[in-house]
Amino acid sequence: MIGRSHLVLGVACGLTAAAAGWVPLSWPIVIAAGLGALAPDLDTERSMLGCRMVWLSRPLSRMVGHRTVTHSFAVPIAAGWVSWHYLGQAALDSALGAFLIGYVSHILADMMTGGCWAFYPLSRNRLSLWPHAKTGSFREYLLLVACLSLLGWFSYRCLVHEPRQEKLKFGHIPLIALSGPGEYEQQQNSAVMRS
Repeated sequence: MIGRSHLVLGVACGLTAAAAGWVPLSWPIVIAAGLGALAPDLDTERSMLGCRMVWLSRPLSRMVGHRTVTHSFAVPIAAGWVSWHYLGQAALDSALGAFLIGYVSHILADMMTGGCWAFYPLSRNRLSLWPHAKTGSFREYLLLVACLSLLGWFSYRCLVHEPRQEKLKFGHIPLIALSGPGEYEQQQNSAVMRS
């Protein structure tokens, strides 16, 4: 996928994770998910993030090539395990968890647009998933719309059937739309009665 598609998909995955209650909903979470979705492409200086960090992407590209080591599930699994082991579960419930979710979304998306070494170091075979789309093609955009629709449906199901209001606080923005029918009014009325 192209960088914009990865960014949109990563942010959508971060918002879905917040809707499911895996991470709190905040601006740092959204930004971290977006950065995580761009991070695997640091192995090429032609990427959205790689062209801004040439000092890192150029040597990384020469050492490992594109869609190889940085596109392996071993990277987010190892980072998640080390974070959990040394920093505890709270580290994964923060922006770091959102970053890793964005990272995994990038690998899954690239598996549908040409494949990558998803199981490196266990295998150096390029793994592709169906439906296959060429990077930057119209089919890629159709695939992106399908993925966003599935994430939207999952988010809706999480918010309607398992609301987690304590984690759904987005700065000072009221989340009237995320409350169930009449819940927002009940909360406002109980707040007024208490004062």
